[in-house]
Amino acid sequence: MRAAAAASASQLEHIYQLVERTGSIASNGYILARTNETNDNPGCLIPIPAGLPDFPWAGKAIEVTRTNDVTFRFVDAESAAQPSLSGKVCRPLQVPRHQTTGTGQGRNAFAPEKYLAASEELEAALKQVCPGHPRELLSYLLCAGGESGEFEPIDQARIGASPAWAQSPEHQDCDVCGRRMTLVLQLPGTTIDRKHFHSGMFYLFGCVRHPEQLKSVVQHT
Repeated sequence: MRAAAAASASQLEHIYQLVERTGSIASNGYILARTNETNDNPGCLIPIPAGLPDFPWAGKAIEVTRTNDVTFRFVDAESAAQPSLSGKVCRPLQVPRHQTTGTGQGRNAFAPEKYLAASEELEAALKQVCPGHPRELLSYLLCAGGESGEFEPIDQARIGASPAWAQSPEHQDCDVCGRRMTLVLQLPGTTIDRKHFHSGMFYLFGCVRHPEQLKSVVQHT
């Protein structure tokens, strides 16, 4: 954590670009990775990068508000230049994706070990920041909801891609067409309010055919 806090913006950006290069086919989602930038926004405001394939919410922004509960709503994307989670600015990192042998389908890679195995240059860049613990550093950078060097998928904030369930899967179906919905956003409760929602995982799902159809799910660790 100390090494990450001491890293320069250019060092972190170089690491994130190297992670993205480990993918072999087009990405279908993002991880919100840490930066050392902050702002004065106490809430969560997440602009969705434009260009995601088959993702009708691309180019829009989601505001997450908290009272006794957590609510999601779409707002003017021009009001959000970068994702912000409780005052901490994040960097949208494309999830590396690969084509599987046999089926030819795409599969997302989330584990830092896979990125390190695919790129010696990435390992070298991490060691420049934290010589003794490159894997732990990368795990910490990619898990905005956690405070350790252990990789936990449920500590990741994600846009699109696939959910990391805290409990048994609760896939959602569209009330209009009946098709399975797509993950729009996944946020660990610690990124929203560490005191009140530390055990919660919050998911927002939407229908690609009917983008106005949205459902949220809450699970607890």
